[in-house]
Amino acid sequence: MKTTILICSVLLFFNTSCENNPESSDPQSDTVSEFDKASATAIVEKRSKEFEEALIAGDSIAVGEIYTIDTKIIPYLSGRDEIVGAAGSMIRNNSTLRLTIKELWGDENIIIEDAYVEFYNNNGEITSKGDVLLVWKKEGDAWRIFRDVYKPEEE
Repeated sequence: MKTTILICSVLLFFNTSCENNPESSDPQSDTVSEFDKASATAIVEKRSKEFEEALIAGDSIAVGEIYTIDTKIIPYLSGRDEIVGAAGSMIRNNSTLRLTIKELWGDENIIIEDAYVEFYNNNGEITSKGDVLLVWKKEGDAWRIFRDVYKPEEE
């Protein structure tokens, strides 16, 4: 009886491990062929420029509009209202930032941006810099930042 169970188990394992299941293929290989990196780059660059210009113009509401309503800057802020408040603080301190895209991937619903960010004070000195991961999603008629994770470089 034990031999029969063992043989059935081995056959079942062999059968499922050799099964050609297209759903178990590499999920990124499917999205990479559909992902238009040039369009995504244009979207992210345009929205990032709008962000920088809103900071320079002192418009914290416009900065907040770059983010989704249910956004999170992990682990610090949650929701667009908190983003507007943080942007107001940056504006009062004459701070700005510059993002540099390292890599993008995603699909028609989500763009994931791996970037490098530098924060500047009003004298143009870097106050902080590091890696940032931004998740962009379509909200209404615009691409907005859904999640923002910043990892500052250690000095």
